[in-house]
Amino acid sequence: MIKIRKEDTGRTPVGKGSGRGGRPARGEGPVKFGKRPPRPTRDTDQDGEDAPFADKAADVAQHRFTDISQIDGQILHLLEKRSFLIRKEGAWRKSRQKSLVDPKLEKLLRTAFDQAASDLGLDARLTRTLFTLLNQFSLADVRKKFTGEGYKLAPRQEPVQAAITGPRSFRRTRMMLAMAASAGLRTTLAPVTMNAPNKDLAKALKQVGAPIHWDEDFIRNDGGRTLGFEGAMVFVGEDSFNFYLLLALALGHAGRCKFTGKPGLQLMDIASLNKVLPNLGARLVPMNPNNPGLPARLECGGAMDEEITLPGSLDPDFAAALTLAAWTYPGGLTIRGLGPEARERVAEAVDVLAVCGIQASLSGDTVTVNDGVPVMEEVPTIPLSVSLCGLLLALPIMTGGSINIQGTWPSSERGRRVLDELSRLGLRIDTATDNLIATKVADMPRGAAIALGSDPDLLPLALALALKGEDAVLKNADDTVMELLDRMGAAYEQTDDGLALKPGGRTWEGTWYSPAPTWSMGCALAAYAVPGIVLENHGEVTSTWPEFWNFYNSLPTGKMKPKPATEKKDDTRRRIKIR
Repeated sequence: MIKIRKEDTGRTPVGKGSGRGGRPARGEGPVKFGKRPPRPTRDTDQDGEDAPFADKAADVAQHRFTDISQIDGQILHLLEKRSFLIRKEGAWRKSRQKSLVDPKLEKLLRTAFDQAASDLGLDARLTRTLFTLLNQFSLADVRKKFTGEGYKLAPRQEPVQAAITGPRSFRRTRMMLAMAASAGLRTTLAPVTMNAPNKDLAKALKQVGAPIHWDEDFIRNDGGRTLGFEGAMVFVGEDSFNFYLLLALALGHAGRCKFTGKPGLQLMDIASLNKVLPNLGARLVPMNPNNPGLPARLECGGAMDEEITLPGSLDPDFAAALTLAAWTYPGGLTIRGLGPEARERVAEAVDVLAVCGIQASLSGDTVTVNDGVPVMEEVPTIPLSVSLCGLLLALPIMTGGSINIQGTWPSSERGRRVLDELSRLGLRIDTATDNLIATKVADMPRGAAIALGSDPDLLPLALALALKGEDAVLKNADDTVMELLDRMGAAYEQTDDGLALKPGGRTWEGTWYSPAPTWSMGCALAAYAVPGIVLENHGEVTSTWPEFWNFYNSLPTGKMKPKPATEKKDDTRRRIKIR
């Protein structure tokens, strides 16, 4: 048990400890604990004997929880205060056209932090990592404190009869844009969703010389010139795939350049990339030795091997980006050691290369890309997003009816897998060149095994389908799935085949902060099976797919409200001088 000392009437001067093993002086440590809840009375039987030992163990565990959770609360309050002070310093520096972080202040803080950790006998490696994490809270976007009742999902339980222009693949959009910019081709990508990843890549390519322009639903590269990385400082945003694309394209240019990004990329492990980059005549050096990720300096221009083997621990997105850029390397490139996930990502890059006239072949765990000169249509076709349009296709399963999605469904293995699974669960899907129609023709089989969860991007869809079925079995369930099921009061059992959902009433409790927009959209679909789900951060979906809530709230017809007309500037106004 943690012994709590009573507060002294006077305080020892700061820095003057009690002298007992480096213990902090009274009044110098964290805020004092609140009153501990009274211990429950000990149960006894009729002979006055103690209750079973298990009850006492539960007592002790409860008090441990109370003590530790109070300490955690104090740590979080101090963390919020620390972040506020550093953000305040950053705002002051920004107003004077300086960088947000003061290197001198950070060095002093780190030295003091390391010394304090050493005095307490804490692990040096872990404390260095902790200091870096503490600073990320100051740089990250502030999460607004939740107030109010949240966004309740209670869709109308009527058969859907809707049509919509489906969102295009975000990854395919970015790969096509990278190809056009690196080859200097005039291309217009439309329709596209101008969300943060697409816009960040467009901005980054513009920083290295691409003549790119964009608006609400298109991105245009005017062509006529290629990329130049020498001496550039490229801001890549917060998406790791954007960073990998730009890094892979930069490898074909001799010289030095720097990459920086949002706080999430400052914690990525770029050391793993240096297991491969030396074979491509390059190395990536963190500019802050205490940060494992960005900002980093790329030095390249050495001799490049024509064949490399990727370690299994490498991010599959890097394999896809390297494949896409390999046509810019002398003699092309052969990449070996592709795992199942990397192979699927690389297959998408190979498809883009084929569309652009670059010869590439994927066989087993190896992909080979020849060097060449890309060609591209002025307005190429961008296929639909499998993860987002998969949610749309599943609507008739949840509520009956049919839906017509305008756009080209991808011919990839992933795309075929989604159509096969939904067809097995009761849909008839008619696919044409520029649209597909999904119609419910049968109920979901009892005890259906939902296998789409093997793809993390499709797990929200898989959970919604499992909730709709009877005694469904969900494969590859993770902690987020368990949390949602617990909030719904759903009964489930872990089996060898997966997570078996049991029949019974399901009622949503409380509000939920969704970890990603795809989970928010998955909850919107799941609300047909469990009405009343309440989201705290539903607005984040708009930054990924702006039309989603407008469409969802207009179901079952899907007739969305028109966008408000943008006000045009009145250039006819003139200033009249009165004498």
